[in-house]
Amino acid sequence: MSRRRNSEDDDGAAEITAQSRKLRNSLISLAVFFGLVAALLFSVPSLHAVTDRISDANPTWIAAAAGFELLSCAGYVVLFGLVFARLGRSLSSRLSLAELAVNSVVSASGLGGIALGAWVLRTKGISVERIAKRSVLIFMLTSVVNVGAVVAIGVPMWLGILPGSQNPLLTLLPAAVAAATIVGTLALASWARGEACRRRFEHGRTAVALTALSGGVEDAVRMIREHDWRLSGAVGYWLFDPLTLYACLAAFGPAPSFWVVAMAYLVGMLANSIPIPGGFIAVEGGLVGMLLLFGTRPASMVLAAVVIYRAISLWIPAVIGSVAFLTLRREIGKPIAVTVPPT
Repeated sequence: MSRRRNSEDDDGAAEITAQSRKLRNSLISLAVFFGLVAALLFSVPSLHAVTDRISDANPTWIAAAAGFELLSCAGYVVLFGLVFARLGRSLSSRLSLAELAVNSVVSASGLGGIALGAWVLRTKGISVERIAKRSVLIFMLTSVVNVGAVVAIGVPMWLGILPGSQNPLLTLLPAAVAAATIVGTLALASWARGEACRRRFEHGRTAVALTALSGGVEDAVRMIREHDWRLSGAVGYWLFDPLTLYACLAAFGPAPSFWVVAMAYLVGMLANSIPIPGGFIAVEGGLVGMLLLFGTRPASMVLAAVVIYRAISLWIPAVIGSVAFLTLRREIGKPIAVTVPPT
């Protein structure tokens, strides 16, 4: 018994060290990336216009952008507290911020942060099945806002109700894909529920995955129907991020309408699914390209705004989340004192 406990402690310490090293290295990569961006802006003559633009940015709007990003982080904290209510406010807040830190430096549509949260929860004695189900739930709640926003903005924009492009390739096509994604996810969850029932006596990763998928989607639908005010955290988590980009554009003068910025953001940020650190280059290129396709000019202003936006949207959650992760080290392995009945 003593040997097993010592072995588990050693494994936990090794995993903590590995997670800390991974986050540290990712932060170093983030710093190197922005160092290279700065070097290019100052050394490439054709990019001097972007450098001049950045130096002329309105500090009030930049401060507003930072405030919006903080509100986005707060939205995720609120939503995480709803999904993982058993953890208590203090632990859920720190763990959610730590997840944001990982998400900011490891681009994988938020799955990197979820993986960190799952590991921490597992060390605290929560079952793999429950962790998987709750992880699917929070992923679904954050994703449904993004997908729903594509439909809610894209269709009215195509119809001319909202200002912006009426090009169906920029509006109607993304909206159709988003609607199909919603229908496909519900159908997949229904299939997974049937498979889980047929395999209810089986164990293993497949059974856990089927149960997590069906249960996570069902819980997401149920929570949406219950109208818990903390679901606004999912909306805030998304909404304040394109508002950050909007504020960065407004720092250089009259900005395009928020609807244009939001639609360009929603489509351009698909590059964040590419599993490279921070989505470097891919996300910047996606955002700049979409804003230009929606008619935002001049290009030097767009590039300057995106560079500032990315600095704010990556560094703010990375810094506050890293601090939260350091405080989590003391929590690893401690059992959870359940103060709220499981949902």
